[in-house]
Amino acid sequence: MTLQKNTEEKAYSYFELELTSEIHIFEGKFTPSKCNAEDLSICGKTSRKGDNMKQIIICLNEDGARKKASSIGRNVCGTCVSYLYESYE
Repeated sequence: MTLQKNTEEKAYSYFELELTSEIHIFEGKFTPSKCNAEDLSICGKTSRKGDNMKQIIICLNEDGARKKASSIGRNVCGTCVSYLYESYE
């Protein structure tokens, strides 16, 4: 995946909880050179700060984040995945 340049678009990064291999998705924003991530996962249950979290994927747009969750499968937190498909209409 290539780095997106649209700084208004949300960026998604994946972090793995090393003890359980569960993967959580963190939302952030694209910056001119990369992206950032919030401290809490989009499910609100996991913090990326700590020794037991390993960053595995960074700077995906929403479509890329959905595709990556699908390709990884059951190790991705189901609640995090559901937030990627939430509709506010």
